Amino acid sequence: MNILLAHNFYKFFAGEDSIALREKGLLEGNGEQVYFYSKDNKETDSYNLPKKINFFAQTIFSTTTKRELKTIIKDFKPDVAYTHNIFPLISPSIFHTLHAESIPCIQNVQDYRWLCPNGVFYINDKICEKCKNGAFWNAVRHRCFRDSFLLSGLYATTIGTNRLSGIFKKVDAFLCTTEFNKQKLMEAGIEEKRLFIKPNYLDISSIEPSIGKGGHIIFMGRLSQEKGLWTLIKAFEKIKDLQLKIVGTGPLEQPLRKYTKEKNLHNISIEGFKQGDEKNNLIKNALLMVFPSEWYEHFPIVLLEAFAFGKPVIASDIGNMPLIVENGKSGLHFRAGDINDLIDKIRTLSQDHSEISRMGEYARKKIETHYTPEINYKILKSIFQKVAHS
Repeated sequence: MNILLAHNFYKFFAGEDSIALREKGLLEGNGEQVYFYSKDNKETDSYNLPKKINFFAQTIFSTTTKRELKTIIKDFKPDVAYTHNIFPLISPSIFHTLHAESIPCIQNVQDYRWLCPNGVFYINDKICEKCKNGAFWNAVRHRCFRDSFLLSGLYATTIGTNRLSGIFKKVDAFLCTTEFNKQKLMEAGIEEKRLFIKPNYLDISSIEPSIGKGGHIIFMGRLSQEKGLWTLIKAFEKIKDLQLKIVGTGPLEQPLRKYTKEKNLHNISIEGFKQGDEKNNLIKNALLMVFPSEWYEHFPIVLLEAFAFGKPVIASDIGNMPLIVENGKSGLHFRAGDINDLIDKIRTLSQDHSEISRMGEYARKKIETHYTPEINYKILKSIFQKVAHS
């Protein structure tokens, strides 16, 4: 099968970037022919004035994407298109173009961008769903995207105009990571028959679990407000006898470094972005992982990485987290944003090594039976075939 895979990379390498690359490898590894059409937001750093001015119009509908796609379709002849993030450089023009060329399109849904201009259902330190059904002026009023009227207006206009033009009807299938995400899309008016469940996955063939072992507690992910990092930091201000390692990069990296230095929080280290063996060793040598997100996370790969190494996870109790981290089985839940409850759960679990081992064994077994590439490819292939032949 010829598959056109499209993804717009973020400036700061994000979970969606990792997932798009992983899907590319999964498809190619199973003999599929993949054309990877990609853009990178770092390109905008070198834009001259005319390009900066044109950026707004191109975000709503990129004529460059339309032109390039027509050439790719002519030469590559894809059976299906598989889209991931398309904002801002690829733009919604990809869906209009694919539809006009009669190429079936499957959208992998890893955020809430089509329902919320900032993509996370989160603003002013709390969950917000005001734009979900099309009231995108709320995004401008609250400056939801990077605290900017201009950029919030851009994304509100982009999403609003494309939704009014019937963009959802031009996408043949939406892949949701969980039932929770599926429900949110249904609430926004997308028909259930075009919604499929496909969780994320991880290749664990080279990962040897390290169950019940480790000396530090780890957070791994993008360093941004909605991830609950201030809740985590302030919890460890009171937990002086446990070491926290924060792994990742993002807009909060420098503020977090400054805060921990000013407060002399020697039990907290900001490790920065890590990958490969260095990243794996940080997870392997951890006692457990904490994932304190305060937005509706989709299906973070880092949770699967923790499971692969046999590490339980203490996760916030909102959105998809209770569906991925099973309370009392593969980890514990705490009330999102509640510093004292987080402290209590960290204390409870870190002091009970038999529970850490039991939960770690369960987590490893869970990934072996539910979240492998082999299982995931079968799900993905069946959806492709159904859409291609519908």
